[in-house]
Formats: sequence, C-alpha cells, structure tokens
Amino acid sequence: MKKIDENSPTRSLLKRVGEKKGLITVGIIIVLMILFFIIQFFQNSDLESNAEETYSVHIVREEDPILFDGIVQASEVQEEYYDASKGVIAEVLVEDGQEVEAETELFTYTNEENQQLLDEQNRQYSRLKERRSEAETELANAKDALSTANANIEKSNQTAQGPAETEESMDAGFETAQTDLMEYESDKAEAEATIESAEMSIDELNDQMEDIEYEIETLREDITTTVTADFSGVIEVTNTNASTLASSEEPVVRLLSKDVKIEATVSEYDYDKIKEESPVEISLMSSDKEIPGKITQIGSLPMQASAEGSTSSRYPFTVIPEEPIQYGFSVQVGFSEGAIYLPQSAVVEEEDGTKIVFVIIDGIVERREIETHKESNFYVLDSGLEVDEEVLLDPNPELADGDEVMVMYD
Repeated sequence: MKKIDENSPTRSLLKRVGEKKGLITVGIIIVLMILFFIIQFFQNSDLESNAEETYSVHIVREEDPILFDGIVQASEVQEEYYDASKGVIAEVLVEDGQEVEAETELFTYTNEENQQLLDEQNRQYSRLKERRSEAETELANAKDALSTANANIEKSNQTAQGPAETEESMDAGFETAQTDLMEYESDKAEAEATIESAEMSIDELNDQMEDIEYEIETLREDITTTVTADFSGVIEVTNTNASTLASSEEPVVRLLSKDVKIEATVSEYDYDKIKEESPVEISLMSSDKEIPGKITQIGSLPMQASAEGSTSSRYPFTVIPEEPIQYGFSVQVGFSEGAIYLPQSAVVEEEDGTKIVFVIIDGIVERREIETHKESNFYVLDSGLEVDEEVLLDPNPELADGDEVMVMYD
C-alpha cells in the first residue's frame, strides 16, 4: 500500500473538511439549545398567563339539614304514687300493657282510720235517731192529751150552762163543773208545755242528725278512694302486690298516652335557627324509615350541663311526629333551614352596594347581580342564583360577560 505524506496537499484538504464539520455540529447544537430555552421561556410564560386565569369555583347548594338526636316518649304521662293520707291500697284494677280509656278505675285505697270514725258517727246517729223517736212519741201523746183536755173543757162548759131542776142541784152541778174545768185547764196547759218542749227537742235532734249525716257522707267518701285514668292510653304496672306498694318508690301505676312526642336538644349556636311549627324529618335509627313531623315547643331555659368541660348551653325542644312511633325508639330529627350560603370570596360588593357574582357556564363567564343578606362570615342568598350553578371564588372584578376562564375543582 502506498503511504500518504502528511504534508501533501490531499491530506491538508481532508483535515480542513473535518474541522469544518465539527464546527457546524457545534453550531447546530448551540442553535438547538437556544431554541430549547426560547421554547421553555414561552411555555412558562403561557403557563403563568394561564395560571392567572384559573379559578376555583363554589357550587350553589342548600345547606345540609341540621341533625339532632332524640328519644320517643309518650306525649302525656300520668304517674300515680302511693299516698298514705288516703289509706292503704286495697286492689290494683288494671294489668301491665292494658289499654284503657279515660275515667277507667286504676286502683283503690281503703282508709281504716276513717272507717273507725265512720262507725262512731253511725253509732251517734243511731242514738240521736232513737231520742228523736222518743221525742216524737212524747209529742204525739201530748197532742192527744191536749185534744182530750180541750174536749173535756168544752163538755164542762156545756154542763155548767145547762138547765137544773132545783136550785140545790144547780149549785152542786156548778161546783163540780168548776172543779173539773180547772183540772182540764191544767191538763191542757201541761199538754201544751209538753208539745212545745218535744218540738224543740225534735228540732235540736234534727240539726244534730243533719250535721252527723254530713260527716258520715264525707267519711264514707274518704274510706274508699278510687284513682282513675285522666286520658286514654297504655298501662305500665311494675308491682301488683298491694301489701308492698306502700314501701315502693316506684309509681303504683303509670299511664302512657298513645300519642307520642320526641324530646331533643339544640345547642346555643343553632338555637335561633329552629322555630316552632317548623317542619322536620324524623329518621328512625332502627330502620331507613323517615317520618314527617313539626317542632311544637322550644325551651327558653338551658338544660343543666351534663358533660364536663362543656362550653355551650343546650336547650330542649319537642317534636310531634305525624305517624305513631314506638316508645323509647332513638331517632334523628333533621331540620332544614332552606338557606343557601355564599362565601364572602364569591361575592363582589360594588360601591353602590350592589352584590355581583360571576357565574361560570362551560368556561364562559356571566356577570350576575344577586340579592343577599349577611350572617356571620357568609352571605345568605335571597335571589339571583339557582341550585347547582357555579360561581367563581376570588374573581377578577374586571371580568366581563363572555370571558373565558379556566376553572379548578377541588
């Protein structure tokens, strides 16, 4: 093989061509790097520009119902405890679980002390009645004696005035008539005095008997006292042994009305939100059933705090369901305000007081005026928006109808 001389013209040309290619390659690399940085710059600029037009949104929705825990109770409860002043319990007349109507007899008392007093009053009454009978007999006899005396007096007067055969017989007859007349007059006076005394005795005895009759009637009512149902409902009896009821601290009988109510509590933070006659939804914890109801009463005084360290007061309120629920069931009461809250960052308040939001529909802005009122750190919507519409948070006030923006959902 023929060796090429390094100093030959051919070798110099090849060397120069190689060096030129290297320079071109380097130049191309430099140009590409410059283009890369330029593209990156504009891409970053575009991203920054796009980032300025990207917004978070708030979806317009009604607030979730406020939930309260509650227990189903009888709307009316009649509890009858042992009352020693009425005597001892003689008999319980109802059974556990029995349904009764109003005025049904539940149990009876017997007052032994009043029974003894009644017996004594009856004895006194009998004695007075016997004395009155004697006085009435005495009065009748005195009236008969008076009638006889009057008849004899009249007869004596006729005899004294009758014709006589001789003067001597006339004198003798007159003297006899005068003697008899005086005796009859005495009998009459005695009979009249007896009548007056007997009538006074009868009047006094009648008054005494009337007083005792009143006492007897009162005692008779207090001897046996019957406790009755105030309303219709279901009976709860835990002890039917009359001899041990006197020492029991439990009621003798509890009557639960068939109508029920739900007792729940509300914190001071939600107290002003609920109102009497407001509709609610009652959810049974034991099933998926929901029953409508309404709030009928809200307590004005707080309940005594039961939890240690509690910093808020709780107030009782009552709900009446529209359908029967079993006593003792646990439920949740859902109260919906029907209010739509808007965060402050979604509302732009202009100088004239007009409230503006920017509704976003398929990326297009719609500037809309709304009516609101302020509550705490929120606006409460009165009008101008529909449920499920979307509004921009922290919008640029310069946005106009038809502008396109990027939105970001949480």
